[in-house]
Amino acid sequence: MSLTIRSFLNLLKTTPVTANTVRIVCGNESADLDSVASAISYAYLSYIHNDSDPQPIIPVINIPREDLRLRRDIVHVLRDVNVSEDLLFFLEDMREWHGAQKTINAVLVDHNEVVNEAKKYVSKVVGVVDHHKDMKLYLDAQPRIIQVCGSCSSLVFKHFMEDVFSAGFKPSPDVVQLCLAAGLVDTTNFTHRVEQPDLDCREMYSTLIPDVSMQTYTKTIKNAKNDISGFTARDLLRKDYKQFEFANERGVHGGKLVMGISSIVKPMEWLYEEFNGLTRFKASCVAYREEKNIDILTIMTSFVDNGAFKRQITMIPSDSTKEIAQSILDNTAEYLKLERQDIRTLSNSAETLDPAEYQEFEQCNIDASRKQVAPYLQKAFSDM
Repeated sequence: MSLTIRSFLNLLKTTPVTANTVRIVCGNESADLDSVASAISYAYLSYIHNDSDPQPIIPVINIPREDLRLRRDIVHVLRDVNVSEDLLFFLEDMREWHGAQKTINAVLVDHNEVVNEAKKYVSKVVGVVDHHKDMKLYLDAQPRIIQVCGSCSSLVFKHFMEDVFSAGFKPSPDVVQLCLAAGLVDTTNFTHRVEQPDLDCREMYSTLIPDVSMQTYTKTIKNAKNDISGFTARDLLRKDYKQFEFANERGVHGGKLVMGISSIVKPMEWLYEEFNGLTRFKASCVAYREEKNIDILTIMTSFVDNGAFKRQITMIPSDSTKEIAQSILDNTAEYLKLERQDIRTLSNSAETLDPAEYQEFEQCNIDASRKQVAPYLQKAFSDM
């Protein structure tokens, strides 16, 4: 089949959605490269398998359209496979379909629970392919593939190549490159958190597009991802943001706590210097916390310092959740190996803040990314 991803997306854009039910596939709300690549490749490969489908599955990027520009790695990779922004679908499209009284059935990739804004629009989850903790939902979904691996794109590609298409099928090089790109970034060129599905896909990628240097492409994409020049503090906070609702059976804070976690690829010291000091940066964080209407904003930084990979975690709770934030941190300190930072030293000034309203630590458990940290924070709240 010679149809390219670009041609497929153009077909979707030029074909009116006339059915009462819209079928979509969407990644999680952080909309990282893995989520975007998994959604687009799932929709594309589904259509290649059944190109007579009058209402093909539409890939949706689970963010507002304006936020795509903040994800320079995604823009770069999509450009490599000749896909431009005008061919993509976003939250605004889901909102429009919902407003037109259409039923939206979704396949979830790179997450296995519909949350936040997407939850307002999705009527039914009909499929799941994910590598996060299984929330035990949508048990009748087909397919329902939830398996630990480095990249969700590996599960998507492996599913179609081994379970859907017959032996000998050769996919278009652009979909191979799209999945490869996500796999490279998520596993650092298949060297970190690699599981068997990743290794299986790496072998297929090497055979299908042998001219692509995986080491070079990994560096290129990561450089684009880490390019945050010209971004505002708000841009950085929303660039890689996920929101979680935690529950507590004992009724702490009404039984619910809403936490947003922003991942940033620069240390806190850099943020203070870049955004005119600790006080002003903290004010930007508070403004974003209020904009998102959440209880606690958590910032997770990851960076390389003198050749060593490091992480930091900072919590900015609302006035009513200061004690809760402290308790959550106390209960996760051992697992995360938290060491309190000297904010005054980091900010290189005499500025200081009440520790209860600005909790900053070095996270010495560097293997724990947001994917691992969020469930621990949730458990710490539920155990209060």
